[in-house]
Amino acid sequence: MSEAPTRCETCGDELPARGDGPGRPARFCSRACRQRAYRRRSGDQQPEVEQPEVEQPEVNRGATSARPLPASRDAFIGRAQELTDITALLRRSRLVSLVGPGGAGKTRLATEFAARAATTGPDGVWLVELAPLTSEHLLVPTIAAALGVREQGGEDLVDTIVQALQGKRALLVLDNCEHLVDASASLADALLTGCPQLRILVTSRESLDLPGEAVLRVGHLSLPDDTPVARSDAVQLFVERARLLRPDFEPTDATRQVVAEICVRLDGMPLAIELAARWVRVLSVEDILARLDDRFELLSRGPRTAAVRHRDLRATIEWSYELLDDAERAALRRLSVLAGDFSLDSAGAVCGTSPQATLRLLADLDAKSLVVAVPGVVQRFRQLESIRLYAREKLVDAGELAETTERLVGWLTGLAESHYVDQILYTVEDDGPKVDDERDNLLQAVEWATERRDERLTVLAAALGGAWRRQGHTVQIRKLLEAALTITKRDNPYRSLALQELGWFSYNAGDFERSSELAVEAMELEEPRGRPVALARGLALLTVVYQSTDNTAASVRCAERVVELLRPLNRPLDTAVSMHNLGYALMATGDLARAAALIEESLPVYLELADPVKQLETLHSAGALALERGQHVQAGDYFLRSLEACPEAGSPAMYPIEGLAVVAAHTGEPKRALLLGTAMAAQLRKWRLGREPYWQRHVDVAMAAARDALSAQAARETTEAGERMTLAQAIAYSLRTPLAEDSPLSQRELDVAMLTAEGLTNREIAVRLSISERTVETHLLHIRTKLDLRTRAQVAAWAVERGRVSSRN
Repeated sequence: MSEAPTRCETCGDELPARGDGPGRPARFCSRACRQRAYRRRSGDQQPEVEQPEVEQPEVNRGATSARPLPASRDAFIGRAQELTDITALLRRSRLVSLVGPGGAGKTRLATEFAARAATTGPDGVWLVELAPLTSEHLLVPTIAAALGVREQGGEDLVDTIVQALQGKRALLVLDNCEHLVDASASLADALLTGCPQLRILVTSRESLDLPGEAVLRVGHLSLPDDTPVARSDAVQLFVERARLLRPDFEPTDATRQVVAEICVRLDGMPLAIELAARWVRVLSVEDILARLDDRFELLSRGPRTAAVRHRDLRATIEWSYELLDDAERAALRRLSVLAGDFSLDSAGAVCGTSPQATLRLLADLDAKSLVVAVPGVVQRFRQLESIRLYAREKLVDAGELAETTERLVGWLTGLAESHYVDQILYTVEDDGPKVDDERDNLLQAVEWATERRDERLTVLAAALGGAWRRQGHTVQIRKLLEAALTITKRDNPYRSLALQELGWFSYNAGDFERSSELAVEAMELEEPRGRPVALARGLALLTVVYQSTDNTAASVRCAERVVELLRPLNRPLDTAVSMHNLGYALMATGDLARAAALIEESLPVYLELADPVKQLETLHSAGALALERGQHVQAGDYFLRSLEACPEAGSPAMYPIEGLAVVAAHTGEPKRALLLGTAMAAQLRKWRLGREPYWQRHVDVAMAAARDALSAQAARETTEAGERMTLAQAIAYSLRTPLAEDSPLSQRELDVAMLTAEGLTNREIAVRLSISERTVETHLLHIRTKLDLRTRAQVAAWAVERGRVSSRN
């Protein structure tokens, strides 16, 4: 076994007593030496900028002309909003940092802005490239050389630069500061302090963290998920760069969709997209897409004159990895076992760190653009896929893959077991990890457990099945559950949980006999185990199976047993669930008094503690109960509240809409009833969902009454219109108010129109209604289209004429 080195491989100085990572002896005396060695290995070594000679007698303090900016050789695509944002930020702050991962296009964005920045720096615009520098000692001389400032003997060079720039309205662009971030921060601080009219634009993978610094995150180009394919900046970039190499490249609609998928797989990162586009000379776009699983081999042939890290995706990420300390590297490696986005809890589980330490590591990696916070979601993060794949390679090289994956599987097993064994529903106050949030990680854990025939497979598969079932996915997960049950033994402590989930999939597919068999088998396994929640889950499944087969007495018996199991646990929401389910089962038997008592007792608990989808369900039940009592107005109010509780819930929204159709049939609105009823029937067929016989009878009676009240032609036209109606359109149509019955606009569109009449801007409307500014623009477009209006002023005038319509916030 060879002895550990005692001197730095780069400079030969004696090494400190530390290691370069787990099990690795130190090889370099400093980060600068490690970086220099890396650059030499990667072929990116460029001539270092030498310090100007001290003997120069003159100080060029009068330099005002900028060094010529590099002329662009290809089209600048997208980033219009970022250019606008930089302008606005530089008006408010004299230091703006463009921060983002490698390959995000920070340099190109800064260069493009600098080329347009005559008003920002009328006395000069300088662009200084710092990537070639291997020592912080070269930073100040490099800046001085770029500015044409010569060193004056006996005077600090920083002071000389400050004197040269004093009184000048100039813009200094410092490109690629991440490996010299401390030195760059010190210099920027000195320049901004001494030069009150100077502005500095920085590109880096982490901010300088100075007072008054404005940070603009530079992320992906717009993707087809955000905008139509034809308008996606990422797709446009691919096509533009491909045409430079193949002038005849003209994508069809089909190939443009493939290009869109390539851009999504590459996270919309400009460098990766440009490297992929270079392959159109010899590969079809379908071939390029198929080879992205081995992207580091594929995306390694950039322009000859570019630095290695700009012509090789692996080198781009390696540059960032080499700048991390040991703890950050270990965390980045271990996070690679997490697919999709992840929480603080799951990150801590795989990293093996305390919550506080995990938060610090994630904050550090986020600051260095190696993980990103998920917008709009508290404490959830993600890695760009290319970074994750690179980190996974490092995890394998470090021999940590099995250990880290085992930690993930153990944590997910505990989460899944808690969900299935300890409680029926999470309350809105629960801020811990949720099974539904870990779908992608559960899939990885299931695959890992399947390969090893691990007994935890069944509980992991059950959790994955439940998470995806609630999202409307069925076929693939159903097969996965069946496979899990095939390879696990009957005495497996989690087998009943997988049986229950498979039973729910069978129920949703209309196979009630198979669902009943699975539920009964699950209950037989659970009866001797003393796990009341797990047993109650199986009974709840049997309850709905019996409802669907019109066995109302058996349905009530199962629901009563669930209440008996859950009430002693002193969990208000779980108890409310069981009471609600029993009340709904009793409605089918005609025991309305008892049903009303149960639903009315459970409803306030749902509204206080349950998530919006569950609130939707119980409000629908309250509406159904009102229908049974002949209270049509009250029923309509409950169905409307049900829909308003969660208007974007997907398939669950169909049932309150159907309830509104039934109410309309009973209150003299046959056309509205038939339109909504037909639309929901089409949606239920699309989602392969059915109705219990009890509810089916309500719908059939209402639809027959609506058709009888219309002429044959009117019924036919209304039916055809309903079948064409999307779920989103049906929701918008259902949410109108009585005052707006003569309006073709949805209630939200009416809100936007009214606020427009009040003189609010799109941004102010977005804030008032808690929606995005883009959504406001979309609503205004729909309003003008529906009303045949051409201008915003005409929309405002129309809204004033309808001044009695109030906004419903």
